[in-house]
Amino acid sequence: TSAAPGAAVGDSILWMASTNYGQKRAIQSLLGGKRATVNVDKGRQFQQGISAVRSVLGRTPPCAVVVALGTNGPVKPQQWRELMTVLRRVPRVVVVNTYTRDHLTRRDQQQQFWMEPLNRDIANLRKTYPNVRIADWYSRASRNQRLLEPDGVHPNPRGSREYVAIIRQALQQK
Repeated sequence: TSAAPGAAVGDSILWMASTNYGQKRAIQSLLGGKRATVNVDKGRQFQQGISAVRSVLGRTPPCAVVVALGTNGPVKPQQWRELMTVLRRVPRVVVVNTYTRDHLTRRDQQQQFWMEPLNRDIANLRKTYPNVRIADWYSRASRNQRLLEPDGVHPNPRGSREYVAIIRQALQQK
């Protein structure tokens, strides 16, 4: 049986790139064409993201799933285990790490509080789950603030194209 078209599930970062800045077709083309699903929601919590991932999985596992979650709060180890159990039959899972600018408001400091452990947990997924590849948005965004909206969190039009490019690179990793 051949794999079904892929899916991307994310929070406002992926929403910004796919919906607001017109990268949805580019994302779909990476995941098997216009039948690929892009399921995004602003303010999505990780647990809601797990439910969204469940909802996009049919009987036939998709060729790949992109997971872009974690911007809106800390993620517990059991939530990662639950997500990866849901995705166990997917041959390629791309997890996008996160970036938030670490100054300005108290909220950003709170985001900073979970961003580093979150990105560490994401980096460690590859050790346990051979189907995982990491899309390193953190490195790209932290080196080039001009890819971000003034909020220091969401990608701007150029950042949205870069965001899709790092997803493409991760999908192509051996």
